[in-house]
Amino acid sequence: MDKNKFYSVEKEINGKKYVAQFNGLSAALRAVDTTYIEGTSTTSTELFAQHILDNFIVEPKGLTADDFDTLEELNAVVKFGREVMQGKFRDAANQAAK
Repeated sequence: MDKNKFYSVEKEINGKKYVAQFNGLSAALRAVDTTYIEGTSTTSTELFAQHILDNFIVEPKGLTADDFDTLEELNAVVKFGREVMQGKFRDAANQAAK
């Protein structure tokens, strides 16, 4: 059961520190399910990005797409948040905790 332990990961992107938190795989599944465009099977990139910023990027809090200077920077932060959301950094976090 230790695999499901929640954890945080810090990353610097364009000189700014971001902290993302793994909230369990059910939260990752929910992120996709809640960001579909109504009546379709297509995920909204805007809704998905905001969901990542609201639920997985824990520092700084309260970010929106308009807080970024470029789409590339926003995409880098959302990608980082998505990777943590999916458990990509779990092994590194477990090693750091030992």
